[in-house]
This record gives sequence, C-alpha cells and structure tokens, in this order.
Amino acid sequence: MLKLPVKNLHYFRKISLISKTFIWLCLIFSAIDGYSQSINSKNNEEEDENQIPSDSLQIPQKDHVSVFLDCNSCDNNFIRQEIYFVDYVRDPQLAKVHLFITTQGTASGGRLYNLSFIGKNEYKGINNSLSYSSIQNNTQDEERQGLNAIIKLGLIPYVAHTSLASQIIVNISGVQVEQVPIEDPWNNWIFEVYGGIDFSKETSVSALDIRYGLSANHVTEDWRIRLRPYFNYNQRSFNRDNKLIKSVLHRNGFDGRIVRSISNHWSVGVFPRVISSTYQNISLGYSVSPAIEYSLLPYKEALSKEITVAYSIGYLHRNYIEETIYGQMDETLANHALEIGVRIRQPWGSVTAQLEGSHFLNDFSKNRVSFYSRLSMRVLKGLSLNFTSEFDYVQDQLSLPKGDISLEDMLLQQKQLATSYGISLSIGISYRFGSIYNNVVNTRL
Repeated sequence: MLKLPVKNLHYFRKISLISKTFIWLCLIFSAIDGYSQSINSKNNEEEDENQIPSDSLQIPQKDHVSVFLDCNSCDNNFIRQEIYFVDYVRDPQLAKVHLFITTQGTASGGRLYNLSFIGKNEYKGINNSLSYSSIQNNTQDEERQGLNAIIKLGLIPYVAHTSLASQIIVNISGVQVEQVPIEDPWNNWIFEVYGGIDFSKETSVSALDIRYGLSANHVTEDWRIRLRPYFNYNQRSFNRDNKLIKSVLHRNGFDGRIVRSISNHWSVGVFPRVISSTYQNISLGYSVSPAIEYSLLPYKEALSKEITVAYSIGYLHRNYIEETIYGQMDETLANHALEIGVRIRQPWGSVTAQLEGSHFLNDFSKNRVSFYSRLSMRVLKGLSLNFTSEFDYVQDQLSLPKGDISLEDMLLQQKQLATSYGISLSIGISYRFGSIYNNVVNTRL
C-alpha cells in the first residue's frame, strides 16, 4: 500500500477542497444565470404583449442606416446606447450618414452644439443642420438628454426611407408660445473667482504651486469683453547633502480684451495688459494695444471656416528687476504686429494655422516671427494623421538680465535664456480596422 507523506497529503486535500469549491461555485452561478434568464424571458414576454410582434419590426439589411458619429466632446457611449435604431460605424467612408457635431461656449456659460447631418450613398443630397443650446445650470445628464433629442430629430429624414417609417410618431404641442424678452439683471456679465493649490513632497524634493484670480466676461452680438487679473506662485525645493536649494517664481498680471463688432467682416478692439514676472526679469510692465481685424468670410461661419487678418499697434512700458543686456532698468517702447489666421473644421478633419510678425518701431532689428499649425485629417478609410508644428524666430528679448546665468538658475529655470529660435513638432498616425459596426456599449470593469 502506497503511503504519502503527511505534507503531500495536506497538499492534495487543499487541491481537493479548492476543486470542490470551484465546482459548487460553478453550479451556483449556473443556477443563478438560468433563473435570471427565465425572469428576463418572462418580463420580455409581458412587455411584448402590448407591442407589435417582433417579426414585424425586423429591418432588412438594405434598410439599415449606418451612422458615423463625429463628436469629440459628446458622451458617445450614451448616444449609441439610447439611439439604438441605427448602426454606428467606425469610419466615415462606411457610413450612409455622417453626423458631424461641433461645440462652442455661450455667453451665459452654457454650451452650443451645432449638428450637421450629411447624407451619403443613397442618402446623398439629404443634408440637414440643427443646433442645441444647453444652459449653464443643466446637469450633465440633462445636457446629453437634450442633445439626444435633437439627434433623433435630425435622423428622421433618413429613417423615414426605411421599414421603420411606420413606427415614427411625431407629436407637436398645440400650445402657442410667445417669445418674451429676457430681463437679465447682470446684463450678460459672467464672473468667476478661482483659486487652487498643488503640493507634493518627497524626501529630497518638494513642490508648491498657488494660483488665484478673477475673470469677468461680457459677450453679446456687438461686444466681446474679457477682463482677467491673475496671480501665480511656484516654489521648488531640493535637499542634497543637507543643503537646501529653493527656486521661487512669481507671475502676476492682468489681461484685457475689449472687442466691438462693426459688421459681419470687421471688428475693432483694444488689449490692455499688466505683467510682473521674475522669470522674464520684469518688475512691472504695462501695455495698451488697439487692433483691427478683417474676416474674409462672414463671422457667422466661424465655427466651420474662418480666415482673418489682424493688425495691432501698441505702447508699452517696463521696469526691470535687474539691468538688461542693453543697460536698461526701465524703458518705454512702441511696437506693432500683423497676424493671419486660418481655422477650418470639416467632416474630413480640421486645420489651424497662424502666422504672426512683430517688431519694435524704434528698431526694426528687434523683431519676432511666429508660425503655428495643426492638422488632424482622415487620409483613407480608417487611417488618421495628426500633425502639429510651431516655429519662432526670436530677436526681441529686450528684458534679458545682464551678466552670466548660473548653472543653478539655468537648471531650475529661474531666468529666461537667450535664444534666436524655437521649434516644436508632433506627428501622430493611427489606423483602425476590423468590424465596421460599433453599436454595443459595455462599461464593465
């Protein structure tokens, strides 16, 4: 007779106990699942008693409305889950309807959604544009429910061409609503007070960031005003060999924007600014810059296409913390700038480009040229390309402090460094393939 050591016997007993436990758990879960399915089946039968038989609601494959949902700021899972009578596909080339949604903040702090329904294939030429405005006090659920109602409304012209047309019910209340002018005691002014503290600490390193300020915004058809004082304190501490090294930066100031609409193509404005920055060697600086802008396209098209040319001329005065490389402790200057901007947002992607040139009026050699571009584009079916570039030609660093900068200040970024240019590039590419359908919503684990 074979005798197992006591140690091995305990081991096999544990294995046996685990196996039995696993088998019992499987049986229990199987029973629960079977009971759950029987309950669901019973509930479904009860729900279907007062409904049209399921076989009459079946949609032929040719009648399926495939939709590409193109929205970067929507709750896409909620839309797919609640609007289930269409098929959602992963690429616009596979869709019969391209639903393109853009968003924009409103003057009252809410959000405006602009929806473009673009028909393709057999729906080509059936296009529609709708909008939905969510007020500031709406909860996230109220906002997405309101957006879904508009999406359903926009899909009706396409679903009406399918076998689901007989199931569409349109109900419009007969109550006439008279538009009453809104009395706003704040006269379209929105105020925000903000503040925040970030703190982190390790054995040898600690960081403290404090920010606070105020913003006041006034937006109407004729005016766009933004006033923002801000205050920032940044501290970094390093402890090495019982030696404490501390870096402290201050950046405080005021940014103002006052713009008046002249016509559908012209606007004028003035930009007052105040700044105090240890990093830029500015104890106190202030400037006032009047500006004028011309839009090649009407401003009402700005959400999809915008091409603008702006010119500004300004007066500025600076008091410096340390003597500059040009031997100045304070100076008064005048400068001007020309800016060309292009912003395009279309179903195939988006393009943003901005070119700006400026120089001081007393010395043309003190100038700066900046170029920024961003491209997000669907190249082929499933293939997307993202490209961002930024280039600066810099010859106007008048506030650089005189003398050499220590290695400590350089590593801690205590002071601005001299440079003649700045370049940054970012390239991204992605390719999606596989099943064309994207109807299922599953948020488990």
